[in-house]
Amino acid sequence: MYEVLKGILVDDLQVREEDILPTATREEVGLDSLAALELAEVLNARLGIRIRDYELLDTTTLAEMAHLVAERKERA
Repeated sequence: MYEVLKGILVDDLQVREEDILPTATREEVGLDSLAALELAEVLNARLGIRIRDYELLDTTTLAEMAHLVAERKERA
């Protein structure tokens, strides 16, 4: 799920690919509250999962965020 998340961050949110690492924090890739809202909408639309922006903001690293997305996808 990390690669899917990475693709969405690069393609949809215009995050620089070289900035995306599993250990990178949301702040390091520029994922503020507005970007988290946009990311949640893209994840909902593209993956058919229900995830909220505040849940994404509760994660610290991109690896944690990918784990959250994977858990939601398994339940869907």
